[in-house]
Amino acid sequence: MKMHHYLRAWGLDVPKHHAFVLRTIRHAIRFAYTSACNKATHKLAHTHRGRVSLQEREVTWLGLHAFHTVFSRKPQAYTRLLKTLHFELSLARYRHLRKRFRGVVVEGLSTLTLLCF
Repeated sequence: MKMHHYLRAWGLDVPKHHAFVLRTIRHAIRFAYTSACNKATHKLAHTHRGRVSLQEREVTWLGLHAFHTVFSRKPQAYTRLLKTLHFELSLARYRHLRKRFRGVVVEGLSTLTLLCF
């Protein structure tokens, strides 16, 4: 939802800068995964047996799904971006993840309905 507010505040023409926004989404997802993995290697994480048990593909799917869900709240502003995200989520490499993370998605959607933007 921060991304939505940033795009509005910047006055960015999302359809015109579609590739930039998509690249930014991918970088944000990759950064989140890399950051979690790095934090899991710190001494404190080892002391408390912290670990990351997700693969990069799983985090990518969860991130793409989250962005798709949030941007779907304003479909008229993000039409082209939503089509691209929908296409990526429908790829064969992600199909089994939809079933695996169904509970996580349902839980996340329940909190999203409380938020309005």
